[in-house]
Amino acid sequence: MRPLIAITPGEVHNQLEPWSPVTYGQSYTYIEAIEHAGGTPFIIPLTKDEAVLQQLYNLADGIVFAGGNDPDPALYGEVSHPTVADASPFRDHVDMQLLRWALRDKKPLLGICRGMQLLNILQGGSLYQHLPEDFPEGSDHNSSTKRETLTDIAHVLRVEKSSKLGAIFASESIGTNTHHHQGIKTLGEGLIANAWSEDGLIEGLEMTNDHFAIGVQSHPESLEAEAEPRWQKFFSALVIEAKR
Repeated sequence: MRPLIAITPGEVHNQLEPWSPVTYGQSYTYIEAIEHAGGTPFIIPLTKDEAVLQQLYNLADGIVFAGGNDPDPALYGEVSHPTVADASPFRDHVDMQLLRWALRDKKPLLGICRGMQLLNILQGGSLYQHLPEDFPEGSDHNSSTKRETLTDIAHVLRVEKSSKLGAIFASESIGTNTHHHQGIKTLGEGLIANAWSEDGLIEGLEMTNDHFAIGVQSHPESLEAEAEPRWQKFFSALVIEAKR
């Protein structure tokens, strides 16, 4: 049996028909990345019914906390910067509940972009709300978005060889894209950084205990098929852990 890997959803608003209901969904690239890695993906919908959420969580052998809108800065005790995009307290609440359960149960998980940021926040860390202002010495971390492509190799990350992420790649570097205007400011408790961009910004983190809980700031689900196939190892590692 292929392990069941849950993927957290985004909220999709129909701009042509703004009166229509919000759609809960996620990019096909997450689906394909899990399939390529040997898992069976399914998307957990946003729901206000905690019993429903718990039942869906219980089905999952592993979870991918996907990217998307910015976390509400109130989660880490700050007032929102004007550039914070599409903050959704509803999505934050559902994602954070799933994350609490996964950390409690040591369920294997990956955090991608927003997902990594939420893991850091839940552990008491904070974010730079707008890198061009808060980290002005840094490079342009939204350059792949400006190029309108998800397969752009914008950074070569420095990877900590002794980390779980370093063990996955068996390498101290890997190329990746960059689609974010926020980033890790202070690390949460029980976390270590495992990857950095050339300007020193934290681009990856993981739990220091034996829990397979790893986050990256980039979007490897869009790279693993062709642009940088080594990222497939990232998803394969999750599937392997989910089989245990």
